[in-house]
Amino acid sequence: MTTTAEDLQFLTEGLPQLQDYLLSKELYWPLGNSLPRLTPGSLLLTLARLGVTRPDQAQAFQTVLDSARVRWRAAWEKKAAREMANRLRLWSQYLSDHQYAPESAGLYSTEVRGRAILQLLLAEVPDVPEKMALAELDIVLQAGLTPGEFIWETGWRPAFPMTDYWFLYGTL
Repeated sequence: MTTTAEDLQFLTEGLPQLQDYLLSKELYWPLGNSLPRLTPGSLLLTLARLGVTRPDQAQAFQTVLDSARVRWRAAWEKKAAREMANRLRLWSQYLSDHQYAPESAGLYSTEVRGRAILQLLLAEVPDVPEKMALAELDIVLQAGLTPGEFIWETGWRPAFPMTDYWFLYGTL
């Protein structure tokens, strides 16, 4: 799992590169140092986690992100829509693989990161065509999900309420 220090490093290195990233053709922008690649979804996920572990720092980073989103709104929405399509394809592939290889259930707590990012991206681009496909995949997921405890770090739980992130409260 990601640590608060890694989240801080990701935002510290990623946000100064946000303009270059948004104006580029790249969807997954490398940051180096084994950090996750910069995307709208990875920014939103990291800020959500940091919002409960370091709220003051998260607010400062959020202000920078909000400014960039306003300034480059069209580029932000285009990247978010591209990421939504790509992450939906990856999530669909994982669920499909799980049907034929149930042993992949052990990867769920890692793979569900993509589903959480999809949830965050829905707020950024609510009218994407992938919304219906995601709802269909959720039906498949609900059929195989065994409800349980929050599967990520317990400290992150307030950032991911069960009502919106029900898929983080159980396992396959």
